[in-house]
Amino acid sequence: MHKPAPYLTHPSCPYQLELFRVRTQHTIHIIPSNLHYAFRAPRADYQDRVCPHCLDKGTTVLGDEIHIRCHRPATKKVLQFTAKFQGLTRLHDLPSFASFTPDEKTRMVMSNPPPQVHRKSCKQGWIMEATLICSEFAYALRMHVTSLHPAVVDMSSDDETALSSDSNDDFSPIVLPPGFQPASTPPNGTMLVPLDPAGQQTIGQHMLFKWPTYGWCLGKISARNTNPKCKVSKQTVNFTIFYPDDGSSGPHCLSLDNYNVDIDNDSTNHTWLLLKPSTP
Repeated sequence: MHKPAPYLTHPSCPYQLELFRVRTQHTIHIIPSNLHYAFRAPRADYQDRVCPHCLDKGTTVLGDEIHIRCHRPATKKVLQFTAKFQGLTRLHDLPSFASFTPDEKTRMVMSNPPPQVHRKSCKQGWIMEATLICSEFAYALRMHVTSLHPAVVDMSSDDETALSSDSNDDFSPIVLPPGFQPASTPPNGTMLVPLDPAGQQTIGQHMLFKWPTYGWCLGKISARNTNPKCKVSKQTVNFTIFYPDDGSSGPHCLSLDNYNVDIDNDSTNHTWLLLKPSTP
């Protein structure tokens, strides 16, 4: 009989499931290198499972656990969300948490005791205290990434250029619908946080969204999602978009990370651009 991992038997861990999901490589929308056969298309080779946030900024780097938790600018601050890890190492008379390597930090935030704990015969104490902190960290990481809404790569589409980085020499501006021009600034980040009432300010505004196969489509933000269970690719939806050309409506996860700041016609799929009426 196999014994369950110690963190699973903790008597009062509030976010046990969050920690379990990350440790079992369930959270593929957070850590791209954990991508498995969740999509219809063949999975990419491990070395090609790059970080979508860094790819948007022109850097190709493997989106593995160490990168997501310790290096990626968009998420590494979650590792600093509390001083509890520092207090935990101090309580067990260990070196400062900041002094550990990224690899050691990654193991520790997943509730794996460092070697010094084994030698000091206080493993059980570490498990009871660290599991609570690590589960909170796993929850904070998921909530932070969900709020960012990174551009979701549609692995089931026939778009072979979704992960390619376009050269500035090939830049071509988006052909805007008659009567519209780009909004002067992107929406405030608070307006895009799922379930945040500030999102009501965007209702009624027009936008362009780039779909695989169909390209840029004119849409209108028709409603704000208030149901936390409404999700797309495991991310909480923030808006419903109405498309007047065919009368369809659908849930969307709009974020600043997939906002088309450059108004580039050749940007990757699932990017979007807010519009405003043209001045006469």
